[in-house]
Amino acid sequence: MSGYPHVTIGGAVGRGGANRSTDVRAIQQLLNIRRSAWSSRPLRVDGMCGTQTLRAIAEAQHRLVGRPSSDGRIDLNGPTLRLLNAMRPVPRAAPRATSTPPPVLPRAVRPPTPRPVAHTVPARRAGREPPIEVIDAARQSEQRWHVPALISIAQWILESGEGRHMPPGSNNPFGIKAAAGQPSVTVRTREETRSGRSFHIRAPFRKFATLADAFEAHGRLLATHRAYGEARRHADDPDAYADALTGRYATDTHYGTLLKTIMRSRDLYRYNAPAAVSR
Repeated sequence: MSGYPHVTIGGAVGRGGANRSTDVRAIQQLLNIRRSAWSSRPLRVDGMCGTQTLRAIAEAQHRLVGRPSSDGRIDLNGPTLRLLNAMRPVPRAAPRATSTPPPVLPRAVRPPTPRPVAHTVPARRAGREPPIEVIDAARQSEQRWHVPALISIAQWILESGEGRHMPPGSNNPFGIKAAAGQPSVTVRTREETRSGRSFHIRAPFRKFATLADAFEAHGRLLATHRAYGEARRHADDPDAYADALTGRYATDTHYGTLLKTIMRSRDLYRYNAPAAVSR
């Protein structure tokens, strides 16, 4: 995971936030990595939430979260921080070779001119490949429950930070809540009201024996629960499926937008193509 930091903060950063120096510094560093896709001017990492930092936060919200009117604040576990953590930085271009011309050799010792060789340029992939066990589990869920594989992978990225932030000992990357009598672990979690106000509660989350069991339960949930009926009507349209999960799978009012941004930035659409089936 080196080179792809996952940032946590102790208080809100930005307009109206606590703006603790360590939190501001962490956000400035994260923004510098992520915003390289659209800006060549890095923020000064000084731990002070000034005009430039506020502007960078608002710009990130507009570009990544899709907010028409950005509030300029990054909350604990809010949509902006979750998406910034889920995104991958744009690879830096290799430095250009120096323009110093090669020395001119005497005619008698000049090497022969090499023949041109055709090279195949590999297709560009945004970010890292998900682990093969995640890809396989998502495809198995699609085959059995008709949940688009890229939706399951995008939720794995968003809900668990690519498996790094599951409830301890749970094997539960999807934030599936536990019903009475089911094996569970209880942790503090963030919820959101319909108006967008955040609050925290302690809740029991399902505990699974394996990651494959979690994908199986996730697929069954989306395929059978009446709350996801609208999503099921869009099984052939992943973007519409993601939008239909907003306010249903999660209370986050930007949930569908977050999923679609991850699907685009990580090129997850290829996992729904027949040619992408693993061997």
